[in-house]
Amino acid sequence: MENRYGIQWGGTHGEVNFSHPFVVGQIAERIARGNETPVWLKNHHGQIGLSESKTDRVFAAVTVVTADHCELTADEIADLDFPVLKIAMPKGRFKLYYPLDLKDTMPWEHRHWLEGSSDCYRLALDYYEQELNIPVRAVETPINYTTQMMTYSKVNLFVENFASSGFEQVLVPEDGDALLFQSGLATFDGPDHVGIFLGDGNFLHHYRNRMSVIQPYGSMWKQKTTMVLRHTSRL
Repeated sequence: MENRYGIQWGGTHGEVNFSHPFVVGQIAERIARGNETPVWLKNHHGQIGLSESKTDRVFAAVTVVTADHCELTADEIADLDFPVLKIAMPKGRFKLYYPLDLKDTMPWEHRHWLEGSSDCYRLALDYYEQELNIPVRAVETPINYTTQMMTYSKVNLFVENFASSGFEQVLVPEDGDALLFQSGLATFDGPDHVGIFLGDGNFLHHYRNRMSVIQPYGSMWKQKTTMVLRHTSRL
């Protein structure tokens, strides 16, 4: 199987071993109470929660079936047109499934975190290549990717890679600029996170162990911003 966006893709669909204990606990409580009201998974600032309705923040449906396993049937694969978290009761097995067409049309939001292949830096690489036709240097660091980005050869690769790809520092962000943050999770003195400014006060990013998301570029993130970078082709 091939991994893209933190999802394992086969020939008919994609799947994720859903590992979010708090949300799983909420679903278990609903099942125990016999609550049969439809429920959805939503992306709120990168964190997964439950929604009683299908809003624009929803990225998957939750379905409960009576079965010994949670693998998709042939009919379910044929009808899979929206991501679904399938739960098999009474054993309680579950897995999150994605329709195959999302493998090539996955939106910028709702990507799962997988360090080294689906993280903040890879999201930025994808965005610049697909939206702005700007290649940004990729570095193969499959283990402890973010840590290596900060410490490899004692050079901050967040800064070095964007500089070598033709980005320059500017004062005020504009649509398409890279935002480098010092998140505070690491002791390294320099940026350890990257996002893309989208204009209208919003930015796209993929924070550690969360889902990718577009959210307001508010005061907290402005305070954590260490550099604003713009490609020379846009200067």
